[in-house]
Amino acid sequence: MAETDDAAGTFSASVSSRAVTVWNITSACTGLTACVVLLGLHQVIRGGWLATVLIVLAVVTVVSTFAECLIVNPGRARTFRYRVERLGLSIGQGRWIRRETFVPRAQILYVRLRRGPVLRNFGLASVHVGVLGREFMVPCLEERDAERLRGALKNVDSGAE
Repeated sequence: MAETDDAAGTFSASVSSRAVTVWNITSACTGLTACVVLLGLHQVIRGGWLATVLIVLAVVTVVSTFAECLIVNPGRARTFRYRVERLGLSIGQGRWIRRETFVPRAQILYVRLRRGPVLRNFGLASVHVGVLGREFMVPCLEERDAERLRGALKNVDSGAE
């Protein structure tokens, strides 16, 4: 949701409050898939040191999935910010290692909205901004905020989605 507006058309905002839920669902699905694959391989191998390694990897996967859902995803949502300025898009993220990225308007080739099945279910969208050789993402925005961001950068959008 937008935090500030001014006459120059600049605004800054963060990800949706439902972003953590979406990221937790994605993390849980990924962790569950990895565990099923590891345990399936364990059933095929049945015994030996490799089977023990697969069980240990499955346990590590479960623990890391819980850590991601309880610690990483909420922190990621709290520290992600973006700002649309007259000269371009500024994206900031991270608490301990702060990463700031500035995308000049003159270098933006396309602005694309992506809505996967989980995002659509929660009324969210991710905005992908493409420059030569790279793509930057502003994840999990309310659909109206995503459309607003796309509209703010659209003057350089050359007919892409």
